[in-house]
Amino acid sequence: MTTSSYLDHLTDAPNILAAIAMAQFGTQETTPSQFARLPGLRHYHRFLLAKFGNIIRKPSFDYLSKTSSSWLAVGDRRHEIASDISLVIERYGLGVGLLVLHLQQIASRHILTQIELHNGVQSLAVPTPCLRGETGELVLSVPIRHFRSDLTRLADLNIAKPKALWNPAHILTHERDEFPCFYCSCLEVNPAEVVAELDGPRHGLSRHYSIGFTFAPFGNPLTVVHFLAWDRAARPLNMNRVPMTVSDLVKLTREINLSIRTFFADTIIRDYPVLDGISNGWAGNTIFHQHFQFFCPEYPSPVLSARSARLVVKRDDVTVRRLQWPAPVYAIRAEDALNTGLLGNDLAGIWRLLGGSRKVPYKPFRDGYIPSEGEKVHAHTQNLYVPGEALGRAAFVVLRDRERIDYQPQPEEFVNSEKRFRAQRKDNLGVLEATGTLIADDSTTFSEMKRWQPADISSQIRQMIAAIAPPRGKITEFETAVHELFPT
Repeated sequence: MTTSSYLDHLTDAPNILAAIAMAQFGTQETTPSQFARLPGLRHYHRFLLAKFGNIIRKPSFDYLSKTSSSWLAVGDRRHEIASDISLVIERYGLGVGLLVLHLQQIASRHILTQIELHNGVQSLAVPTPCLRGETGELVLSVPIRHFRSDLTRLADLNIAKPKALWNPAHILTHERDEFPCFYCSCLEVNPAEVVAELDGPRHGLSRHYSIGFTFAPFGNPLTVVHFLAWDRAARPLNMNRVPMTVSDLVKLTREINLSIRTFFADTIIRDYPVLDGISNGWAGNTIFHQHFQFFCPEYPSPVLSARSARLVVKRDDVTVRRLQWPAPVYAIRAEDALNTGLLGNDLAGIWRLLGGSRKVPYKPFRDGYIPSEGEKVHAHTQNLYVPGEALGRAAFVVLRDRERIDYQPQPEEFVNSEKRFRAQRKDNLGVLEATGTLIADDSTTFSEMKRWQPADISSQIRQMIAAIAPPRGKITEFETAVHELFPT
């Protein structure tokens, strides 16, 4: 930030000085009564507020002065808050620390609980609108996600700086086309975001992670508790499958949920969240940087109720079953979470090796840009889903192909030809869609599907998932190789 841009903020000096004065006397914090008025608060929210209110009510900054040339966060407390969260994690566990950070991010309005639309203020902290198929499939409409890439709107909401005001010295990239890494650059881009740092080996993980909350969660921002964990390294991994991809996701999901369960065990609180862990790999992912996502689903994942098609592996306490599903989904179950993770690593590794040397671009590049060979990735990738309720004893592996990630039905492709209900397009399908939950990208799509019957919803979801299934021959090769994991 140049000296002249600092001088630009002199016109806002009265507000800046007032914010500093209020902070000096401790009146800048969100008051308990303000937080208590949030709609939809659960018992566990109130319990955390009573115990950790000094952290939750601590704002990420005292005041945000905005000019055409720069933003100035007065009283930036984010590193202080991150240290507070580290202490909570150290004493009470990873999951508890993240629940506290979640509420702090809501109080600081990095995560919004209401939004102003053209027709008035809309509460976001309400059950997410949902359409259901006849066999459990889900279609969700999440308003905040409709403009998660609209930097102008996000700037109006103080969630993200306008791109023109980013300090280049604080913007990092790992890609040859110099596309910014929104994880490594998040403290510059998002003025209220607080990032917690996790020492990997101390938690039995293969590497260090940074953890932060998204401002565009998968549903009700108060209850879904949607955050991400990304590889923290000087040269971070990309989304390629590595030998510990599944096991780290299983371990993190288990530790997060076990610490929450343990923390509330001696209380009367039972409405605490259960967080699932997911990874898109290169299928359904738009971020280069290796990362996982965690969230508390408002509605159970449809894949959890899928029937078993056949047993692929059974040995001691371990089973692998192929599910009756339009795409190849394999349920791993073991009595010990360690075995779940290790076997998941093997399954993902086998699928990757069966892809051979075939490589494809990892994303659509801008017109005229020719990706180098180093900017292509192995076509065989995977989606991963680890349900939190099982505490690491279950995981689902979805076989994916990077060249089959979009559902683009033909103009005359119908889910109900009699009623002329056309199949809806969906690009970049990830683990949620592959396991039966479609988040509608725009209100028009959701409004159209509201006219449908449950059978039509099911037809849309089944056709969509079938479109991303890899070739049948490769799936047969995979199952043959998996049989050889445990010699008889």
